Amino acid sequence: MNYLEIAKEILENNWFVGVRTLCDDEQYEVGDDCRPSYEWDIENDCSTYHTTGETAVGTCATHIDTGYFKTEDEAAELAVRIAEAVAKNQIYGKAQQVIIGGHSVNNDGYFDEGEIRIVEAFVVAVVI
Repeated sequence: MNYLEIAKEILENNWFVGVRTLCDDEQYEVGDDCRPSYEWDIENDCSTYHTTGETAVGTCATHIDTGYFKTEDEAAELAVRIAEAVAKNQIYGKAQQVIIGGHSVNNDGYFDEGEIRIVEAFVVAVVI
């Protein structure tokens, strides 16, 4: 996986980005739109996939903070951050991982540490 090329594309397009481990019923290719994630059912301590079916505004992913990187010269450091986020995201299982992007985020709701919800997310790259 060429994280440097991905980092350059992210910086060029000024996207919010994250790494997502796909659910069993998801399969994407580069450019595909991602479905919204399910909310968390606090009362039952489980995904609303199993209860109400309520979806979130946005698609959940492990956040890759791009705010510090503005130039192509800094793309190599961003590439390292992408690789770190891919490794961290493996706590969600060994399913296919994708890097998703978008132009806005939803900061509303309950999140895991390091999580971001990207509104109208699309697949930037397929990792594994």
